[in-house]
Amino acid sequence: MSTKTLGQWSKSVLPDNFEQVNRQMLVIQQFLTEHLPEPINHQVSVINFSAEEIVVAASNPQVANYLRLYVVEVQQQIQETFQLSQKLKIRSVPESLLKIDHPTRSSKPSKVSSETVAAIDRSASWVDDENLKQSLKSLANTLKNT
Repeated sequence: MSTKTLGQWSKSVLPDNFEQVNRQMLVIQQFLTEHLPEPINHQVSVINFSAEEIVVAASNPQVANYLRLYVVEVQQQIQETFQLSQKLKIRSVPESLLKIDHPTRSSKPSKVSSETVAAIDRSASWVDDENLKQSLKSLANTLKNT
């Protein structure tokens, strides 16, 4: 087994300029958020920054097409503001892939049907392990009372 820690391993596989590129992407993202009109500014994300190009993803094709209309102007502003020479590319990517947030939890669990409760209770009688049998019966009883 390797004696490398997770931090050492991840540093060994990441490119040397990872932190710098990550910071630059965040700065460009902030710039777009501040300078693009509402609500478009909240529907774009910088998804790649390399020596050749900056890739901005839009959450739907309509926003992507709007940005493509003004790609020359946006590219020029980014280049002048940050002294960059990369070409700006626009992609359309579903919003579900752009946002990496934790899924929202419902405040209340969904209702379990009486048929499901009965099936859990019946299934418990077929289980040989007494602890599991009692757990299933307890679960069925709890679900019945909710």
